[in-house]
Amino acid sequence: MSTQSFNLALALSLDLIKGTPQQEEIPLESSLNRVLAQSVVAQEPLPKATNSAMDGFALKFEDLGKPLEIAHTIYAGQSVEGVEIQKGQCAKIMTGALVPAGVDLVVPFEAMDFCNHAQAQAPAQGFKKGANIRFQGEDILKDELIAHAGQRIHAGLIALLASQGIAHIKVFKPLKIAIFSSGDEVVALGTKAQDHQIYDSNAPMLVSLLRSYGHEATHVGKLKDDLHAQQEMMENWKDYDVVVSSAGVSVGDKDYFKDALLQKGATIHYHGVNLKPGKPIMLASFANTPRPTFVFGMPGNPVSCMLTCLTLVLPMLEKLAGSNAQSTLLELPLSTPLHFKGERLHLVLGRVEKGVFVPYRGGRYGSGAIDALGACHALALIAPGVLEVKDKVEVLLYQRFL
Repeated sequence: MSTQSFNLALALSLDLIKGTPQQEEIPLESSLNRVLAQSVVAQEPLPKATNSAMDGFALKFEDLGKPLEIAHTIYAGQSVEGVEIQKGQCAKIMTGALVPAGVDLVVPFEAMDFCNHAQAQAPAQGFKKGANIRFQGEDILKDELIAHAGQRIHAGLIALLASQGIAHIKVFKPLKIAIFSSGDEVVALGTKAQDHQIYDSNAPMLVSLLRSYGHEATHVGKLKDDLHAQQEMMENWKDYDVVVSSAGVSVGDKDYFKDALLQKGATIHYHGVNLKPGKPIMLASFANTPRPTFVFGMPGNPVSCMLTCLTLVLPMLEKLAGSNAQSTLLELPLSTPLHFKGERLHLVLGRVEKGVFVPYRGGRYGSGAIDALGACHALALIAPGVLEVKDKVEVLLYQRFL
């Protein structure tokens, strides 16, 4: 099996993608993890109107240190049309309430020298003009760009779009992805595995991971260790944007996946990447119209399957889905020395603790160590060689909560 470098394989896969997905309009509340199909500009300034940032008293700057008449009480959601604070007056005001004409600043309740039901006095010093006032448009101006086409929607962006009164948003349609397991030794969850069998952990892992990125991923079934049976399963693959199958891509006697693809007319773009673990990964495609169906053949070991999905599959799916997001790699010091021989790029699972990358079991575990997947939230991409404590490595954080 000839192999590609990691960078070349990734670049090759991204270059295969042409055009953009179809669009649809959906409710904003249903848009989490979807990809924006169009840029969005502010419909109105933010804040929409000048308002108070604190519960306190609104007054003129020149009246600091003087006893003032409490002329008004203003609540959030209340109009201040026709209200104007005169010299010698102040207004009791609540957070978010509109600031009336004639006001230079807001002094918090707890900072007042004294106040009662009729009068209040602010300190003579310690406050500037504009203090504790949120001015119209100070965060966002009308017609300012607030979201880019190709941006993946998160909860914070939903809040921003909602602040503009946007109820529906145009997004790209999610990728339709079929997940297959393979191997006669693999049995579905809910059945009893015998000593010669293993439970299918790859399919649930892949489905959940890809769904977390907004894709429509479905576990369709299992590919038997039979060439003709695999070819029959491929008949309907044109209905999917992407097919991801785990196992059966190495050089074993029953690894028929590549032959089945070739005999069904697929193009193999690469088979084998200089990764450890993950070397057997394969990318192929069927030349459908209007868009091809891409096929990933993943390693069967769960650790290899997960890590190649994170590093090679997800970046391609992002571009295919219309997203311009890119993985962010952190440069972090190592907690322990590492020594890797050979020529392959090593994908090392671990955790980030206090700004330091801590390799799982000191980097000494095999590609079948599925316990590492449950314990780790980060992986480091490390070239062969000798690394000492505090040497910097590139780290990808892939779990938000762990």
